[in-house]
Amino acid sequence: MVVGGESDYKARPLNYSWVLNIRDQSIRKNTSFEFRQYGTNFIKDGKMYKLQTKILASQARKAYINYYKKMKSGKTL
Repeated sequence: MVVGGESDYKARPLNYSWVLNIRDQSIRKNTSFEFRQYGTNFIKDGKMYKLQTKILASQARKAYINYYKKMKSGKTL
């Protein structure tokens, strides 16, 4: 599962609670999850943030919320 927000000044908002909900579903189903980028219009804890396009991907990596599928062998995919 790959999740990310839109990167345009007219982008639809991305709510962080949605991202976390999708991540939780991925974990329950043991499906890999990668958060690729925040959205230009980003909502967290009910507050709207306007983010610069150049930081969307790097900030998503810093969230450290990716999940990698666990194989029967114990390895991750």
